[in-house]
Amino acid sequence: MAALLARTDAVAKEVAKVRGLPLKKKIENEVLDRDQLRARLLELAADQKTQTETRAEGIALARWGMIPLDTDYLKLMIELLTDQIAGYYDPKTKRLTISKHAGDDPDWAEMVLAHELDHGLQDQKYDLEKFEDLPASEGDASIARHALVEGDGVALMIEVMLARKKMPAPWRDPTIAAELEKAMGVPSGDVLERAPLAVREALMFPYRAGFAFVAALRRYKPWSAIDAAFKRPPRSSEHIMHPDKYLTDELPIAVALDAPPSLAGYKLVHSTVWGELGFQLFLRAHGLPEERAAIAGAGWGGDRAIVLAKGDRTVGLARFEWDTEADAIEAHESAVRALDTAVIAGTAEHSDTRTRWLAVDGSVAFAERRGSSLVLAIGVPARVAEAVQREMWAKSQASK
Repeated sequence: MAALLARTDAVAKEVAKVRGLPLKKKIENEVLDRDQLRARLLELAADQKTQTETRAEGIALARWGMIPLDTDYLKLMIELLTDQIAGYYDPKTKRLTISKHAGDDPDWAEMVLAHELDHGLQDQKYDLEKFEDLPASEGDASIARHALVEGDGVALMIEVMLARKKMPAPWRDPTIAAELEKAMGVPSGDVLERAPLAVREALMFPYRAGFAFVAALRRYKPWSAIDAAFKRPPRSSEHIMHPDKYLTDELPIAVALDAPPSLAGYKLVHSTVWGELGFQLFLRAHGLPEERAAIAGAGWGGDRAIVLAKGDRTVGLARFEWDTEADAIEAHESAVRALDTAVIAGTAEHSDTRTRWLAVDGSVAFAERRGSSLVLAIGVPARVAEAVQREMWAKSQASK
């Protein structure tokens, strides 16, 4: 490890040359063992804003059945990051940290170093803290930006290794990027393999899909195409998954969804945009195959998902817009299958456009489509379910 760190400055210059970003100043570094890394993560998690946002995200994931109800979400995330992080660059401290266990494999450690040094160069050029500072309510846009940052790092470290062998970047052949992305889809580490599917896939998305996005932009263009993406960031996970929609700047539909008047007394605890990725993960978390979820998520236009709470009771509400009515029909059919698994209930009503379930706890879930719009709900008190369903259509709205 000492030998690796001694090469930091030399590797930084190498990375700067391949990436085409100037090394404006030395990037400081440190090494932490697993216990020290865990302590660092606990320290970061102790921040009040981080705790509040993480707790709210855990409540929302549990409400929609994407993690078990008894999950300690903050503890889970710390365990996952401790297990998975081989190194990281902190835009706040401007310091690169390498986990001591990364040095067990010298070649892998060198790639980690190149990846994290790339983040240091990104930060010196684009101010990563500012670049990734989006409201917690814009989860999909946030993961899209993070995917650009991490995808840049993955593609860069591959190019550095190839450059050392006098080999060119391979992105002109899309099958190479596809195979590399597929290889990154294999979970590494017992903690990650045991994690709920939605959490595992969300953690891996910025690296896998972000890499594929960067490789697609680099197929016929130099690294300046990625610099342009930092100046005009991808707006959604849809942009990352479908680079052609990024290139044509297909804008997400802004969807507003407020707490229905019938749920007076309930407080908003979480509001976000699921995006195409989030909708797919909801479906997959409830048993739909990955291929079916991908088809159902295609044509996503925009959404807003909120979770309300009153005491220990929570309610999940979401509205989606799709590019076409055909897209919405596919999405609605898949959402009905997912909710049928998510809710311990009997079906109270079913038609081509509307399904309602009465759960054993006395709550109601429903899915309803009108044209290219779709609303979903789970955990609604039965006595106000009809009113909530009417109010969701009246109080929510979408705009380009």
